[in-house]
Amino acid sequence: MFNRVALVVDDAPANRDFLERLLGGAKLRVISAGSGQKALEAITGVQEIALAVVDMKLPDMTGLQLIPQIRQRFPEACLVIATMLDDRDTMEAAFRQGCHIFLVKPHGFVELFHRLNNGDICDVRDGPRLVIDQYGPRVFNLASGNASASR
Repeated sequence: MFNRVALVVDDAPANRDFLERLLGGAKLRVISAGSGQKALEAITGVQEIALAVVDMKLPDMTGLQLIPQIRQRFPEACLVIATMLDDRDTMEAAFRQGCHIFLVKPHGFVELFHRLNNGDICDVRDGPRLVIDQYGPRVFNLASGNASASR
């Protein structure tokens, strides 16, 4: 039985389908939506979310606008921004909005799956902020704006 819930928000049906299968394979029950507003409607009445994977560019808002709304409802959720933008300013903005993981598409999906299966996806209170891209997982230091290798 799948007790933990994941939220997937991506306007591309192929990406949503892929993430649904990936997260389902990690034994998460998945709620998915194609826009920010539909995501907020879909989580009405949901008691707990363990993980949210949010695309940066949505048709009605940005992932950076949606993340704080999810954070407010589910302060214990691990929040992941998934994007093809991998510049430092975007990373910093995502982490400042409350993200725990900055995942660069498509490179980070396998690492995310492995972390979910190992039970070490993220520590929402004090854990490091991670960048997962073609170079693998790296810890991001908000103070310096630098990412360093991590395993």
